[in-house]
Amino acid sequence: MNVRRSTLAAAGALLLFALTGCGSGEPATMPDVVGLQLATAKSDIERAGYGGDVDIIGGGLFGVVDDSNWVVCEQKPAPGKSVANPRLIVERECASAGEPSTEPEPDEPNETADAVDTTVDELLDRLNSVDMGGIQVGDKFRFTGELVRSDLWYTGRTGDYVVLFTANDGADDLMVLVNESEAISWVDGTRLESIVENVEITLDGETDDGWLRMVSATLAG
Repeated sequence: MNVRRSTLAAAGALLLFALTGCGSGEPATMPDVVGLQLATAKSDIERAGYGGDVDIIGGGLFGVVDDSNWVVCEQKPAPGKSVANPRLIVERECASAGEPSTEPEPDEPNETADAVDTTVDELLDRLNSVDMGGIQVGDKFRFTGELVRSDLWYTGRTGDYVVLFTANDGADDLMVLVNESEAISWVDGTRLESIVENVEITLDGETDDGWLRMVSATLAG
């Protein structure tokens, strides 16, 4: 027990010695040097009672060659705190706290921005025309349509749920793939403003496009 107490006392004495200014008898406390030129920061730290032992982090590939070219952006410890060896993080310039970044924020992906406005009839006619009227995989379309024949809605082999929109005054149907959970409240006569995308589907080893998958749907008045 006596040995343990002696060890702790010795460690405490060493720490106190390291934090004591030159002849001041008081522990040195860290000044606020963030934003200062490195040469000025070092001078302030030395006057605060620390020696010349300051750890510098940064300085680029070749380290700090000229103190006047570097600015203190972070310090450890905080102003008023004590530590054996202060640490300064330097850069050529510091980003101002709270200043808006000059870097543009990345745009949020917008799945509907490039959708082409159309009607159910026009879209069905294009799909049934030569080369699908130039429709490509990934093309998106926006239309307002009415759901019909819910007794024929089903889950296909791809796992997608199939719903039908009435087309050409009820003479045809437009088939759209959706998540079944989205369609749980839909019934015959439900009108939706929908955005659909032309996608490819592989069945029995053959891949074909011309399938429309729902991207978004909202109830239309």
